[in-house]
Amino acid sequence: MAISHMEECISEVRMWLSNNQLKLNDDKTDLLMLIPPSTRQKHIQLPVLSVGSSLITPSSKSRNLGVVFDQGMTFHDHISKTVSTGFFYLRSIALAKKYLPAEALATLVHAFVSARIDSCSSILYGLPKYEINRLQKLLNQAARLLTHTGKYEHITPILRKLHWLPVHQRIQFKILTLAHKVVYETSPLYLRLPKHQQSRITRSSSAPLLERKRAKKKRSAGDRAFSVAAPSLWNALPVAIRSTGDLHAFQRLIKTILFRNAFS
Repeated sequence: MAISHMEECISEVRMWLSNNQLKLNDDKTDLLMLIPPSTRQKHIQLPVLSVGSSLITPSSKSRNLGVVFDQGMTFHDHISKTVSTGFFYLRSIALAKKYLPAEALATLVHAFVSARIDSCSSILYGLPKYEINRLQKLLNQAARLLTHTGKYEHITPILRKLHWLPVHQRIQFKILTLAHKVVYETSPLYLRLPKHQQSRITRSSSAPLLERKRAKKKRSAGDRAFSVAAPSLWNALPVAIRSTGDLHAFQRLIKTILFRNAFS
């Protein structure tokens, strides 16, 4: 039943594209089925999706907007790709660093490495620590290259000197930035979340809270969803920060807090 609905939806999309002088590439369509860990080891007969003249079989992973999604939403392949590409660019930059001024070197490192780590990083919230550490090693190596320090020197003073947040805090920074846009209604409609309705007016009423879903006794993959993570992180902020309507001022404040939490 679900497959037939998808095929009808794709047919309508094809018609819209045709009416606007566009074409849907049937053979480039990917079908990805998200399978819970409890049923991942069982033999499941996966359906086939009919798209025009092509029959699309489910893939184990699929790329969308630069992110590699997998059946278990572990993002292991996405992190592997990010780390592999990041180290490739670091090696290339290292070959040319003696010919580059400090400002140009910093621009290259940011454009090809740190910006790549930050891209769509909010989807990595709640992943196991060993996965986040793989990205942290890439960030550490970028910091060493930028500051011309050896691989045996302790990395914490280097990150503190550069005023770089560790990867874990960078993910929280991205989610809190999106949460601010949700609260002050500058985000797209599909990101909007319900606000918490306070029963009485208090001094903190001017600092909106997000409606927080009831916590489950057992953690699940759903805890990583933006609708769960954003209210949890946002509501934990001090009232003065939640009341800051200007986005850039808000970002400066939360970076200070996250930086203090990471290195205190």
